[in-house]
Amino acid sequence: MFGSQPTPMPVTRPLPGNHRTLPNRGDALGRNGLRWDGLAVVVGGVTSTQGVWESHTHGEGPEPVLSSIRAHTEELDLMRDVITELGHLQTLAGHDPAKRFDRLYRLLRHPGLLALAKDRIATNQGAQTPGVDGQRMSDITTTAIMHLSEELTAGTYQPQPVRRVYIPKKNGKLRPLGIPTSRDKIVQAGVALILEALYEPIFRPSAHGFRPGRSTITALRAVSTAYRAGATWLIEGDITDCFGSLPHGIILNCLRKRIRDERFIDVIRKLLQAGVMDAGTYAPTYSGTPQGGIASPILANIALHELDCWLEDELGMNPPPLTAKEQQARSNPDYMRLHTRITRLRGYLNGTLPTPKSATPETLRQELRDKLALRHRQSRLLPRTASYYTRYADDFVIILCHTTKREAEALKARLTAWMQTHLGLTLNADKTHITHWREKVRFLGYELEGRTNPNSTGWLHLAIPRDGIRNITAKIQQATRYSQAPEYDVFRNINAITRGWSNYYRYAHNNNVVGGKLSLIIYWHTVHYLSRRHRCSIAKMMRTHYARDPKTGCLALYIYTPAQPQTPEHRYFIWHKTLPRLSLAARTTGTVNDSMAYINTNWAKGRSEHQKLTTRTRAHNRCESCGRTDEPLVVHHPNRLANAKRVKAGMGHVAHSGIAQRTKLLCHTCHMQHHHHVKD
Repeated sequence: MFGSQPTPMPVTRPLPGNHRTLPNRGDALGRNGLRWDGLAVVVGGVTSTQGVWESHTHGEGPEPVLSSIRAHTEELDLMRDVITELGHLQTLAGHDPAKRFDRLYRLLRHPGLLALAKDRIATNQGAQTPGVDGQRMSDITTTAIMHLSEELTAGTYQPQPVRRVYIPKKNGKLRPLGIPTSRDKIVQAGVALILEALYEPIFRPSAHGFRPGRSTITALRAVSTAYRAGATWLIEGDITDCFGSLPHGIILNCLRKRIRDERFIDVIRKLLQAGVMDAGTYAPTYSGTPQGGIASPILANIALHELDCWLEDELGMNPPPLTAKEQQARSNPDYMRLHTRITRLRGYLNGTLPTPKSATPETLRQELRDKLALRHRQSRLLPRTASYYTRYADDFVIILCHTTKREAEALKARLTAWMQTHLGLTLNADKTHITHWREKVRFLGYELEGRTNPNSTGWLHLAIPRDGIRNITAKIQQATRYSQAPEYDVFRNINAITRGWSNYYRYAHNNNVVGGKLSLIIYWHTVHYLSRRHRCSIAKMMRTHYARDPKTGCLALYIYTPAQPQTPEHRYFIWHKTLPRLSLAARTTGTVNDSMAYINTNWAKGRSEHQKLTTRTRAHNRCESCGRTDEPLVVHHPNRLANAKRVKAGMGHVAHSGIAQRTKLLCHTCHMQHHHHVKD
């Protein structure tokens, strides 16, 4: 249907059932107030599973005159139809990797796809962050999505510049992010949905960044497999400003290899060239996919897919597994002779083979022990010259097995020239190193080091780097710095930061050692914070805030959950138990997130988590104005702290005044009515 050849309009026929009644389910769209099931749509000569796409080549041509076609009206579940079309598109893409697709623009402008795109990003962190127009995602209504669909249909849609913000990096520098408007976020999410359906079936297994079911841990698993294959040299790849320096022309040309719909590509061009608003100053964008955009990761992956194909197809990296016959040919003759003799000795001792006359059980057992020790120090397979490549976003590593350093240097020079010629990207000469496999390497936050078994077989040792420990310690110090901070906010911050950090590094071989030290760091910083806050000694804190956690069986500091009885069932414990180490072969690595939770400092503005939880408990999670429970509830401050009198300067005084302030729990409708002074 979305192939390169035009599809004739099917013959008009009556639709069975005429009108279908769909169940009133609380799906994702219903949660956000977008109810697409039950929307009447005029479908010209097509069935509900085929959609409403016209059959024009390259996605161009005039719109069909529906008045000349016998139209049928049917209550369709547009969300289901869009998901069906995306699945059909992905199936076609998987069957023919060289197929070029058209008529994608008609899928992009469909209101059902835009609603699905909004629902996909509505729960993301930062979805409510406004762009240059100040509009939040919660302000996008059904009518707004219909207007956006009409603009795309008429060809009048024009994205607005992204709002430039800066966030700190791990090395202390600032990373620029571009925050699109909420309307542009929806369009970008729709573009990403279509591109994922087209490219996900053809992306190489060596690409792990920003892909469903893959993570940094799956990339490390591939690196570990390459180490066991006999690594000798590593090339650490670092691309200079990859997201910001990708030429737009190269991105669009890469898309044209798979897409024939120029209107769809033109929308992507507009999104790339929308420009940036930095401190009120507009600056045009001539290259790059701005970090922070919804479609930026998939566009960068599409461009770097050319690198993946070149390395694997032209240079033969990531060779397929050997067949049983090839694997047998690689067997080490010395190992096989020892293995054969060990098998025969065991047969003598078990009685399955006749014992030689000159042998005794004691001599056979001694010979068996000697042969087993020799086999343990012997490699089973002969060396194999091969190269392995793993990429996560713009970070990649090439592992060369049984090669010389001169060959690695030649490959690095060839790779640098190819990337500059074909992708317009530059390898950072200062950060792209050729490293011996036994030396320590930093990749995806872990410290990689090659080690050997007694039989000289290499394996990968993962460790938590020292600066990673320093970073988490600094976060804990920052969270416990102010004694004016509410206890519940401090405990929540520490638990969120430590839980995410320990989950990511639980694959390290020194996980238990570092985890034990981290639990001590958390304990001492937290107990000093509590003693300062309560103005008492640490010994007294131990008597009143130290008990055994029933979930872990370990002693730890605790507080009582706000607005709850002070009973053992309502104790809220600090993080204190290190998670057991997981092997890279564990199947639970698809959802690992390497981002560290931020420290919530809203308490310093008079809006603490302690206050929110107390308000919700007091109101029984019900709107105190209208009594509704089916809408998102927010904690409302009738008298803004900024307008309050006699509030001393300083975070401690502001936090104390904010906790003492009267609050109400309101639904979204009542909250908007209050702020816009709408009377019932």
